[in-house]
Amino acid sequence: MISVIIPAYNSEKTIARCLQSLLDQEYDGEYEIILVDGSVDRTPEIVRERFPSVRYFRIDGMSDPGAKRNLGIREAKGDPLLFIDSDCVAEPDWMRRMVEQHAVHPEVAAVGGAAYNGNDPGCGVAWAGYMGEFREFIPENPEGYVDHIPTLNISYKRWVFERHGFFESRYFPQEDLIFNYNLRRKGERILFHPGIRVHHTHRTELHSFLAHQRKIGKITSLTLREFPFKGARLVRNRLLFVLVGPIIPVAKSINTLKVFLTRNPRILLRYPRAFLIFNIGLIYWFWGFCAGVFARNLPEDWALR
Repeated sequence: MISVIIPAYNSEKTIARCLQSLLDQEYDGEYEIILVDGSVDRTPEIVRERFPSVRYFRIDGMSDPGAKRNLGIREAKGDPLLFIDSDCVAEPDWMRRMVEQHAVHPEVAAVGGAAYNGNDPGCGVAWAGYMGEFREFIPENPEGYVDHIPTLNISYKRWVFERHGFFESRYFPQEDLIFNYNLRRKGERILFHPGIRVHHTHRTELHSFLAHQRKIGKITSLTLREFPFKGARLVRNRLLFVLVGPIIPVAKSINTLKVFLTRNPRILLRYPRAFLIFNIGLIYWFWGFCAGVFARNLPEDWALR
């Protein structure tokens, strides 16, 4: 048996498509679907009325997805444990490919895959979000060992959690990045396979996209203050940041442009407005990034809820 674990919060617009995609899998083996939910909208009713086979667990209030995943891990009966988000749709061969890759690569701790833009193709804001969040996880990227795959499309062997512990809620919304960083630091391997694919639903309203970019910018710099990722030295030296920091959004823009020009130029050609919106988002991202750099103290719980 394998287990699929989904954290949810106010997912009434997307949860039915997510769960239906999991019930429509080509996988012939036995599997369970575990949904850990903190919604105050109609998500519980939708699951109860339309998906009675789903194992439903409740955490009152929003809570962070890491805590929900941890509950799902403790309740799961299967191995490996597959993770997807409630705003994603899995391709029909998603489970089968996950299990196959674990069988082919028994030495790895985790296997994950790529993300498509699951929104209306004409929405420039959604494409901007896709460019900003998933340029490292597009289907055109090659198979290989990586440092990180987000938990919207990843699976872990059960022994990973028994040996290395669980997601740390303190680091929401970067709890998956920190968890994978700790795995890699301890010598474990994470395999990216571009044929394992989900379709992710992005924000479609400009103000929501910009606010999210600012939030992610601040979280990124706070993360760099505590963990030695690329750019940490720059964040920890404020004088150096004042001198060099403004180059960061320019570099991110150039790197993103390079990725899509070399791997999937069709997106840039068909949706040029999206790249403009992405760059506007970078301004807000850098605004938030600066706020994190110059925050007086690193909060006990620095998640922006």
